[in-house]
Amino acid sequence: MRHRLFVVLLILAAAVAVPGTACACSCAELTPTEQVGTATAAFTGTVVSARRAPGGSSGPPPPVVYRFRADQVYKGAPAAEFEVVSNADGAACGYAFTIGSRYLVLASDKVSNLVGGDPGVALTTSLCAGNRPVLPGDRPLRREDVSGDDEALSGELLSALGTATPPPASQDSPVVTPAASPVAGAPGGTGTEIPWVPIGVTVGIAAAVLTGWRLLGRRRARDGG
Repeated sequence: MRHRLFVVLLILAAAVAVPGTACACSCAELTPTEQVGTATAAFTGTVVSARRAPGGSSGPPPPVVYRFRADQVYKGAPAAEFEVVSNADGAACGYAFTIGSRYLVLASDKVSNLVGGDPGVALTTSLCAGNRPVLPGDRPLRREDVSGDDEALSGELLSALGTATPPPASQDSPVVTPAASPVAGAPGGTGTEIPWVPIGVTVGIAAAVLTGWRLLGRRRARDGG
């Protein structure tokens, strides 16, 4: 009896300690037009990275910041990249994006239900926002551009999105020209070449002069003897 009571108390304590996981996400029924109208930014892009926002070890997990490389922008200022934050827990309406996959993202800078701290990112999104996985590519969306078993994109959604704008081209990395390597054998690696040929010629001439002087000295010695 005591053992059963102990188990029940443990379960209740776990439910109280992590309230975010005990509640399911509940979304208001919004039409595609309403979802796009609520969004501050609407774009298609590929997830290039994800990182945990700062947060403590206790309580619910901190939100996740996703970075997207945009290919078409439907609403908001066009940008080559976007950072969007969402709760880590699906029970808290967090949307789990997959790195390397392409999505239609609807994000807002006005509505936030983040749990576990503010990561300092303006745009937030959730399971209720209307995000959709779409086929890889970079063209504007069509009805058939759905990923997996999802239903085709509705005409209402495409009409609400309107005409897409390509993002500005990202800045190319500057070309770095490697510095010239020091000449091998140069003292201290300063890159100064040593004139080996003139030195060799000078040494040769000096040796020839010395040899001639010795021969001349021997001949004078024989003549004098």
